[in-house]
Amino acid sequence: MPSASTNITVEKLYSQEEFDRIAAGVIPEQMEDKWFIFYEAPWLYLHRSWTGFCIFKVRFEVVGESVKIAEVHVNRDPAQQMNTDDERDASMLGILLDSRAKRDVRNQMIRFIKGESSN
Repeated sequence: MPSASTNITVEKLYSQEEFDRIAAGVIPEQMEDKWFIFYEAPWLYLHRSWTGFCIFKVRFEVVGESVKIAEVHVNRDPAQQMNTDDERDASMLGILLDSRAKRDVRNQMIRFIKGESSN
């Protein structure tokens, strides 16, 4: 994560089973795989697969029998990440995490494409 970064708030709670799927990460295998995701406790790193740039860094905490997002850093280096809209980044991150958790993200994707907040 470059020094040009910011913190955003993303309120998400996952079951342990969902979190395990998220923490398993993604190793891109083909051109269509846009993200390289890996977990090094307590941080999940989400990199763009083509450039290798770290876009999101997410810290998780256990709360009872669930796991919640405790902290999110977003890349704001203009040479690496063009988006500067915190809400749009929060929506994208939510889609990425929920998708990994095997949640239905169709409505989130539609709102994201339309430019609407997913909160």
